[in-house]
Amino acid sequence: MSKYFRLSISLALATTLSMAQTQLTVYNHGEALVKEQFSRQVQKGVSEIEIERVAETLNPSSVKLSSDQDIQVLEQNYRYDLVDQNKLLKKYLEAEVTVVLQNDNKMSGTLLSYDNTTLVLKSRTGTDIIQRQFVGTIKCPTPTERLYVRPTLAWTLNNAKTGKVNFDLSYLTGGISWKAEYVAIINQDDSELDLSSWINLNNQSGKDYQEAKLKLVAGDLHRAQPEQVVDARREKAQMRAMMYRPVVEERQFFEYHLYDISFPVTVRNREEKQIQWLNSTLVKAQKRYVYQGTRDKFTNIPIKIMFTNDKETGTGVALPGGIVRLFKKDTDGALELIGEDNLKHTSRDDLVTLEVGEAFDVKGKREVLDRRSKSERYNEQDIRITLANRKDEAVEIEVIQTVGYRNWRVQNASHRFTKVDASHVKFTVAVPANKEVMLTYTSRIDLK
Repeated sequence: MSKYFRLSISLALATTLSMAQTQLTVYNHGEALVKEQFSRQVQKGVSEIEIERVAETLNPSSVKLSSDQDIQVLEQNYRYDLVDQNKLLKKYLEAEVTVVLQNDNKMSGTLLSYDNTTLVLKSRTGTDIIQRQFVGTIKCPTPTERLYVRPTLAWTLNNAKTGKVNFDLSYLTGGISWKAEYVAIINQDDSELDLSSWINLNNQSGKDYQEAKLKLVAGDLHRAQPEQVVDARREKAQMRAMMYRPVVEERQFFEYHLYDISFPVTVRNREEKQIQWLNSTLVKAQKRYVYQGTRDKFTNIPIKIMFTNDKETGTGVALPGGIVRLFKKDTDGALELIGEDNLKHTSRDDLVTLEVGEAFDVKGKREVLDRRSKSERYNEQDIRITLANRKDEAVEIEVIQTVGYRNWRVQNASHRFTKVDASHVKFTVAVPANKEVMLTYTSRIDLK
């Protein structure tokens, strides 16, 4: 048996694992917690074990290896200096190599140096500079040290006795992210949304996760803490018993929201995967024209779609942040995109406001007609807002204005208003079809 074949067998035996189900918890800031269980035959005393195929983007300081048996971890190493052609050549500087050119000629000698374009060999007849574009094969001696082709974790252990040991491994890794993608179809009178959602999972961590138990956490974490590793066999039994539950189950977790995928998910490296979690849900909605402008020229007024995320009129579940794409059917029945907006993490009973775009035929402008002030007593402004409706149907426009930060009041208003907060008021103005309406008021700030 050749030494190369013996080496291959020993490496295969060294990396053979009895793996339980991988658990993968992905956070929405682009990091994931990987949890795996494996068993190894460990000799009594001090010995070393390795595990390959870990994530290329793992955080070494987050690695935790534990066992319920009497074993001590003395040292841990993350070996990520993976071999490639130039790194291999570096190991053979001043060693004898044979270069086979593309025309099958051979040149042997001591490797003195190399770069991306040339090799320098010292042979019996002199020094040869070989252009690498003409090189077919470089034959090197048998390596005297282990060459790593995949990221590898290695531990030095001290075991009380020889035998099989069960290990729990967990670590944080970057390169994995998730987000929600929403599709909202608005009905003809803009009073209802057909809302559905997919979870978009992107894996760029350098590792495949086969048949993983997948959890997704929504929320802004200051620092992600590893969870306790649970028994995979017990979890599989629970999954079989609950095989008819929803595809994604949402629940509160600490101060965040956790979305638990109800079936094993294979997440391959450099793969983007979509998982449906929110089935088509009818949501009561309202369309609003909201003018908050300050310019003295006509500008198009933004259109907003609003709904309350409660059980009666909304989804009744917490919605993770993501892009909402809004569609509406044309007269021929085809869906057309009418706008999109970013949805922030939304709790149950929250008001959701989505900005669709700007109305082409509904405009507004704001003018300051007069300013008055009396030193150390008050400042006043006379405001006129012109709302123009070029549509063939009447519209209602919400006008939100900043009026001050303290000791303010609105006087002589042409329309009724409500106080929004400490510095804003809201007017609701009906504008008939193909008409303009003037909204006027005086804002006064008392300086004492």
